[in-house]
Amino acid sequence: MTDLIHVYSEIGKLETVMLHRPGRELENLSPDILNRMLIDDIPYLKIAQKEHDYFAHTLEKQGVHVVYLEDLLAQSLTNEDVRTKFVDQLLEESNIKKEDPLHQLLMDYLMAMPVNEMVKQIIAGIRKNEIQNATPSLADLVEDPDYPFYLDPMPNVYFTRDQQAAIGNGMTINRMTFRARRRESLFMETVLKHHHDFKNANIPIWRDRYTHGRLEGGDELILNNHVFSNRYFSKNFRCRNH
Repeated sequence: MTDLIHVYSEIGKLETVMLHRPGRELENLSPDILNRMLIDDIPYLKIAQKEHDYFAHTLEKQGVHVVYLEDLLAQSLTNEDVRTKFVDQLLEESNIKKEDPLHQLLMDYLMAMPVNEMVKQIIAGIRKNEIQNATPSLADLVEDPDYPFYLDPMPNVYFTRDQQAAIGNGMTINRMTFRARRRESLFMETVLKHHHDFKNANIPIWRDRYTHGRLEGGDELILNNHVFSNRYFSKNFRCRNH
């Protein structure tokens, strides 16, 4: 099989790029949670989408194939068992434990949605006022009762080379520096395991999201067509020249 992942240069001709189109996660930002969300400002959604669409269209006019992370993830979650395990793990990594009544409440809420809408909702976050007649959980009593979210939004997910990076014919699925962003790389782990284009392709994972220490795509650099490096773990990362 021809390599689905084939990146041996930082400056070579771009053939395929994975993007995220800004969505409702931007509308869920407010000044009082910007630090928690690791965001400096609140972009205006309509303008952000307009600029994004212009950027994506410009790439396509240059012959670049544009794919969207949210679409790849939704296509990976068509199986109900896979979807259930994904949502369960996402909630656990959002510090919503199985013994918390909120866990089952959010499981039921998300699993009732069409898969495309479920993915968009997860990225947007879940406000407390979106779920009617919810019984307060122990977490609500212990934590800030005025905090507006059951599930935090993911406004940084459009930085798609942070959570993962293509290196040679394989990928790193990164353990992010800040806990607020670590859930994001679960998306690519799920895509590579369950998407019909990738699950049987035996794509090497040079470093997974459970490895001790932190790594983000900006730390990684392809030096030439047979070696790459990063500031923390360069001795562990080598790709053969194909």
